[in-house]
Amino acid sequence: MSYKLHDEVEGTCLECGSTIHGRRDKRFCSLSCKNKFNNRTQMAKRQMRAKVMAALTGNYAILEALLIEKKTGASLEDLSELGFDPAYVTSHRRGRFSHDEYACFDIWYYRTDTRIFNVRRKLP
Repeated sequence: MSYKLHDEVEGTCLECGSTIHGRRDKRFCSLSCKNKFNNRTQMAKRQMRAKVMAALTGNYAILEALLIEKKTGASLEDLSELGFDPAYVTSHRRGRFSHDEYACFDIWYYRTDTRIFNVRRKLP
């Protein structure tokens, strides 16, 4: 039985950069290189997900504290000193009166360039 030698090409391993011989679609020189590459890329995804969840959790705690204190608004400057990051929200939509309405899980609020207001818990 003869094999098709013209389908075999040389490539470069995505992990270590060494030359690979074999199938045209082969991307790694060994199983260990494949595992290292996939572990590294998955770790970056997990770290990003953890960063986003930490920011959302912090924002939620700050908004929850506003609700407990029965405050319906605050300046973004004061909130940012507490650790609030307006870039992390779970939902956004154009609200009534052309205000941008944002949510952090079940707590909704309107936001302008300098403050948030009408902070409320939206029940299902």
